[in-house]
Amino acid sequence: MSKSRAKKNEEFPLLRKKAEVNLIQRTGKSNSNELEHELSVHEIELQMQNAELHEIQEKLNTALLEYSELFELSPVGYFILDKNGIIEKVNVRASIQLGIDKEQLINKPFSTFLHTERDQDNFYRHMNIAIEEGTLGRMECEIKKKDGAVFFAFIKSKVIKDEKLRFKHLLSMVTDITKLKEHEHQIEIQLAKTEELSIMKSRFIGMASHEFRTPLTSMLSSTTLIGQYAKLGETGKMERHLTRIKSSIKNLVGILDEFLSIEKLESENVEIQRANFDLPGLCEDMMEEVSATKKKGQQIHHSHTGNNEIKEDRKIIQHILLNLLSNACKYSPEEKEIKLLTTVTDYDITITVEDQGIGIPEAEQANIFARFFRAGNTGNIQGTGLGLNIVKRYVELLDGNIEFVSKQNEGTTFRIQLPLKQSLPV
Repeated sequence: MSKSRAKKNEEFPLLRKKAEVNLIQRTGKSNSNELEHELSVHEIELQMQNAELHEIQEKLNTALLEYSELFELSPVGYFILDKNGIIEKVNVRASIQLGIDKEQLINKPFSTFLHTERDQDNFYRHMNIAIEEGTLGRMECEIKKKDGAVFFAFIKSKVIKDEKLRFKHLLSMVTDITKLKEHEHQIEIQLAKTEELSIMKSRFIGMASHEFRTPLTSMLSSTTLIGQYAKLGETGKMERHLTRIKSSIKNLVGILDEFLSIEKLESENVEIQRANFDLPGLCEDMMEEVSATKKKGQQIHHSHTGNNEIKEDRKIIQHILLNLLSNACKYSPEEKEIKLLTTVTDYDITITVEDQGIGIPEAEQANIFARFFRAGNTGNIQGTGLGLNIVKRYVELLDGNIEFVSKQNEGTTFRIQLPLKQSLPV
């Protein structure tokens, strides 16, 4: 073998060897003429290189096609930006996210689609850090669509470099996280409600321990005295103390009912069950129910106008009436009149409770429906501060509204208005 042929063999051993084998397979022998042999081998080498290049090109085309499909069909919005944040290319998802055709997005600044100036400033900082440090940047923001709708987005940005490791473009990947944000918000609301309920329970336990003590002490005292009067045969005094025991029991039951109502309302576990019932009849029952809590000489007068029968949730109306009438008796002096007025028209139901009690100080009236609120002039009068809060929430559950007028030392009037529901057929 000549020196030139040996040198070729050293430089391209594998390719040369394949070409030599290929030449022998084609001609059946090696060419004795060195120049002709080299030309033949070189020609075969070129053919083999072209075939290899063609195969690589096919693989490259296939890879580019796969990349293009992945780019276009990705569930994430892809925005290819230049150093100034100008859009060079987007995929289908990006177009859908913004509600704008892909062609109309090209050459537009990406920042113009960010909802607030703060989001725009944050994005430019995010982009500059990604470019300068070459790290994967992350940020959250709000993006506005063509139709004006806004969605929460999570953006990740990565610098893409060329073969010389110079900046080529910035790839920003946008994910719609609106549902995730809504879910987080609902969790925050539930946590806040849970914390509020926990605080409420703690406050209730502290308040209840105080409120329970008085009626329990009264019941214990009356029970002891009844035993003594029984031996002496003084039935009148026994009856008086039995009345005190009944009143104390009603107070305890009322406190427990208020707490149970609050818990149901907080857990949204109150189901509205509307049915036909006689409103004046229910009012009479509630007046009888609170009779044990009335002070000496107090009278409740009821007046009704319109149809007697309504379609509403009887238990809720009962709770509203019981609370308002109990408060009227509790905060009114002896010998005072309490008025209960009910009206049914073709459109609504109105319930009015008017007393001549201590009234609500004007400076405190804005807080009257707040939970645990008790006006400063209530003194030693028992109460949890939950009743009116519960009444208001029950009224709102029935799509109604409640309002009041009050003047200190002159009395208070509560007026509830509920929309009339069509009565059930009898």
